[in-house]
Amino acid sequence: HIALAACRERGILVCNAAGYSTNAVAELTFGLAISVIRNIVPCDARCRQAGTKDGLVGFELFGKTFGVVGTGAIGSRVAKLAAAFGCRVLAYSRTPKAELQADGVSYVSLDELLAASDFVSLHVPLTDATRGLINAEAIAKMKPTAVLLNTARGHVVDSEALAQALNEGRLAGAGIDEGEPPIAPEHPLCHAKNTVLTPHVAFASAEALAARAEIVFANIEQWLAGAPQNVIK
Repeated sequence: HIALAACRERGILVCNAAGYSTNAVAELTFGLAISVIRNIVPCDARCRQAGTKDGLVGFELFGKTFGVVGTGAIGSRVAKLAAAFGCRVLAYSRTPKAELQADGVSYVSLDELLAASDFVSLHVPLTDATRGLINAEAIAKMKPTAVLLNTARGHVVDSEALAQALNEGRLAGAGIDEGEPPIAPEHPLCHAKNTVLTPHVAFASAEALAARAEIVFANIEQWLAGAPQNVIK
């Protein structure tokens, strides 16, 4: 959201607060996953209508293959949590991390990850290369029993193609922290089967917001002291 080239031309220093939300985003990823596979939203509605579990029996994370697309700080945390749930973890990234490989994470091609994973979790920035990364062609490579999780930016996924696949039963479910809120009521994912949506809230825990403020204050203090930190090059 910052015109970096214009800032450089004018000698304006830009600093960020990267890393404040790593745990918050990773944890919501699994909140979405469990909400989808255990039917938590429809189960809540059923309870409020004096209903039972009939037709709402879900399935477990344990023993499934969990694919992580992008192993930066957040993706790496997600990979470790998936392993803790007892999942086999696959990863796709431009830069494999030796520490994840040492923990049993297997790096594969994106096509291999899509084809083999029961869960596909997206943790890449939105760039020209990643816009629409998960499109109709990519979705067609996934298992019909798979669940797509997106706590990255919304436009990494072709929402029309995803909604169509969900409604036609070519994908089992989706948990989406829609990255460009507010979305209109006619947004395709608002009418997709077995989909849990949150309004770009993955980063927004009390702890993460406090950490972000602390980093920003420290950035200002360091700039005043003549030793700026977290500078965007």
